[in-house]
Amino acid sequence: MIKSKNFIVDLVIAGGFIALGVFVPGSTLTDANGFAANIAGVSTGLGIGWIVKTFIDYKKGVQIESRK
Repeated sequence: MIKSKNFIVDLVIAGGFIALGVFVPGSTLTDANGFAANIAGVSTGLGIGWIVKTFIDYKKGVQIESRK
């Protein structure tokens, strides 16, 4: 499935966002209140969104290559 360097880079970026959201001090895992929990939620959402974007882009690329 992984044939592209850009695909791997996008997964690493998404993983970084998710890790930031999960492990930041005051994240939603450790504190349900406060500004840090909101930042952690936004960061985790960005990571999940980036993963979805990566798979959609990759699937479009595979479909375009298969048509050629």
